[in-house]
Amino acid sequence: MPAESECRPNVLFVICDDLNNAIEGLGRRPCAPCPNLQRLMRGGVSFLNAQNNCPVCLPSRNSLLSGLYAHTTGQYTLWDPWPATPPLAVTGARQAAYRNVPLLGRAVMLPQHFRDNGYDTFGVGKVHHEGRVKSEWWTDYAYGPDYGPFLWDPVRKCQRAHPDRLWLYEGEPMLSYAGRYEGLDRFFLNGREFRHHIEMAFASMPEAFGGPDAEIGNSRGEPFRYANDDDRDPLPDEKAAAWAVDVLRREHDKPFFLGVGFMKPHTPLNAPQRFFDMFPPDELELPPVLAGDCDDCARALVEHRPYGFLTYRMILKGGEPLWRKWLQAYLACIAFMDEQLGKVLDALDASPYRDNTIVVFTSDNGFHMGEKEFLFKDTLWEEAGQIPLIVSAPGVARPGTVCRRPVSLIDIYPTLVDLCDLPRQPHAATHGHPLDGHSLRPFLEDPENGTWAGPDLSLTSVRGDTGVHHSVRSERYRYILCRNGEEELYDHTSDPHEWRNLAGDSAHATVKVELRRQMMELLHGCP
Repeated sequence: MPAESECRPNVLFVICDDLNNAIEGLGRRPCAPCPNLQRLMRGGVSFLNAQNNCPVCLPSRNSLLSGLYAHTTGQYTLWDPWPATPPLAVTGARQAAYRNVPLLGRAVMLPQHFRDNGYDTFGVGKVHHEGRVKSEWWTDYAYGPDYGPFLWDPVRKCQRAHPDRLWLYEGEPMLSYAGRYEGLDRFFLNGREFRHHIEMAFASMPEAFGGPDAEIGNSRGEPFRYANDDDRDPLPDEKAAAWAVDVLRREHDKPFFLGVGFMKPHTPLNAPQRFFDMFPPDELELPPVLAGDCDDCARALVEHRPYGFLTYRMILKGGEPLWRKWLQAYLACIAFMDEQLGKVLDALDASPYRDNTIVVFTSDNGFHMGEKEFLFKDTLWEEAGQIPLIVSAPGVARPGTVCRRPVSLIDIYPTLVDLCDLPRQPHAATHGHPLDGHSLRPFLEDPENGTWAGPDLSLTSVRGDTGVHHSVRSERYRYILCRNGEEELYDHTSDPHEWRNLAGDSAHATVKVELRRQMMELLHGCP
């Protein structure tokens, strides 16, 4: 009789941070050649219209891991953490911004559901946003997120700007930003001195850390040793890959769920020089950017979060050459991540678990690379909403196929429950709320013509300075509804870059009404 580990499928779940579809074969430009991701694509189904449900790290990951929408739990931002107790350093007005999310606190998170049903669960890196380990979730969790290394200021206990980039913080647009958010201690010291240099640290490791007096640390201020690219401490993603490889080389007498959270391409955008050499800046194709693109956008969205506009304008102070260096760094970090993924896939292929392991690869949110004159996440436009999603399921998924139906991260939990034959209602005993998503099995079996129980569109939500706003993406359209009633509508057949807002076009009134109706169904009447 075969061992239990040979009967029930294992799961390798890989999630990246801030990775958009700038991957060869997924349609974004410019893009990075990713031979290991393309190997995964050849063995599974690539979902080309996959969206996240909240384009910010923490709420996106908690939505995925709980199987519950942001509007179901009430968690939309980094200031709505789970658990809901703010860190000790957060006081005053910012402490009041923390909201209780009791439904999420009682949810049976994805790895816990696997462990409750006979699986060993292993995790490393940034699977959950804050890296908090709960004993009921994991059999073994190596360590959580590490955003470093970066230049470290031991006196101020924060990141230090690279000396060559200090001029970017002078004058506009920083003055306007500081005036708007004076006193926000996450970004400013004494309400004046900018401390959040993570977006402007893009450079190869020799350029970033090669100075003779450089003090280098991680996000906890712990030292990082760097002499050169060949003589240094391992980077967080290298450590995560090595730990995952070790797990795959072990002999398992139970089925396993292995979660691997790669940090890259989250900022700071640093990697060894050889990855930067793959992308000479002068040879890069620039993203499609339309000057004044936001002129016809909803004001509530333009004012939702100014940070991405600030970042783009700061980089453009250096002109196109500096923008090209940022693109080089982003793509280099994607290529670096792909190499780490390859180590994990090689270990899986060399293991006895190769033919009985489901592989899911995805990202928590997309990222603007300058489109809409924006360079960050946390928007409802396609660049931040769309994410890579590749699923390989031996005996189920059709190898080397693509699915263009709209799906989202909310569907991963029910898909794995279905494929691994786990109980379908994990939250029944805690709060009785069903999973909000639907199994992707019909699309794995028939990517073009599969019929599933899910909706004809995917839902993404944000909350920012102007309130809560929602977007739905169908095969053809994106529709956005803001808290104040402003709307946006884009036809991806004729306008893949979302340059022309058709919300006021009478010829599309019927389409807009129908998309809004379907949005309201998904929101269950929530504003």
